[in-house]
Amino acid sequence: LFFFPTRRSSDLSSGINAEYGGLALGQMTGWMTYGSKKHEGAEKTVTSVLPVLHRTIDQITPLIDADAMAFANYLVAQKMPVTNEEETLRKQEALEEALLTIVHVPMKIMELGCGCWNQIEELTANYNSSLKSDLQVAIKCLEAGIWGAYKNIMINLDDVVNDKTKQEIAAKARKLLESSETMSGRLLASLEK
Repeated sequence: LFFFPTRRSSDLSSGINAEYGGLALGQMTGWMTYGSKKHEGAEKTVTSVLPVLHRTIDQITPLIDADAMAFANYLVAQKMPVTNEEETLRKQEALEEALLTIVHVPMKIMELGCGCWNQIEELTANYNSSLKSDLQVAIKCLEAGIWGAYKNIMINLDDVVNDKTKQEIAAKARKLLESSETMSGRLLASLEK
């Protein structure tokens, strides 16, 4: 008989990959706009946008390891003994702490991703128009990465015991998701004009 835990660290990996893809395509659009005589007016925008996108990618990278470590801690907590009331309480506390750490990682990814929407918006106003489809894909990937992190949060919140904490985290995640969907829709619509 095999035990298959409900938490899967690979759930978050897909969100990170999508977000990476979106940010990388945003960077590519910026770099391919920068220095082009046809788009000389875009240099100020590009030079302000690129460092933010690059810094965000650098901040997301260690979260991959943090996600794996959080999940490993959850698995360790699941295996704690429960031969008496004290051990049962200790296990419950360890599981709660591990779950909140698991939820923290995708929340951070949502925050970082949402923190890039203004830069992507600046880029949509001033970019190399031959890269329009790349910028559109960047927007969709960023939105998908944020959505994937949201889904990861929600599945892991199911087992969080503290209802107040659960509600606060869920509300914050929903707000970030809604903001992301709004920005994505608005930017994609602006690129269709």
